[in-house]
Amino acid sequence: MQQSNIPLAALFVLRRNDRLVLKFSPPGNDMPLVRTMALNETVKEDVGRINLETFVSIESEVFRHMVAEFRGYIVCVLPTPSSVMFSIEVKELILDKAKGECIIEGVAEEVQTEFLIPLYPWHIFYNMTFHSKRIWLFKTFDKSTLIIAPVGLYAQYSIFFPLG
Repeated sequence: MQQSNIPLAALFVLRRNDRLVLKFSPPGNDMPLVRTMALNETVKEDVGRINLETFVSIESEVFRHMVAEFRGYIVCVLPTPSSVMFSIEVKELILDKAKGECIIEGVAEEVQTEFLIPLYPWHIFYNMTFHSKRIWLFKTFDKSTLIIAPVGLYAQYSIFFPLG
């Protein structure tokens, strides 16, 4: 069993990964409150078919800056073959591919590709940037937006925005 201490709480993950034990320890010598919760099975979200040929990728630090500047808004992301623009009604941020500020693939001049990202609750987007080096934006074939933030070889944050 692994134990992680947080002030006034201890989190136990049992070797059998079907239970989570929470132990809340009040100050002093009072009896701790222990709760056991069964873990539900993971439910896989159907995001449709992802267009892996068209994407934009930026460094997490740049994405974090954009989230802090544009928080609470729906951000419009317009990539071209040479740059990508993140914009809201009153601000915009343009990143240049030639300067190495972003990676853009599969975007054609004659076909406009648009990603819409609602940045609320903004702290979710902000906090995930500390766990990943790059943020990847993909479109599905039904025009939904998918944000991927890899955090390891087999783990990632995935945020899906249907039809946006």
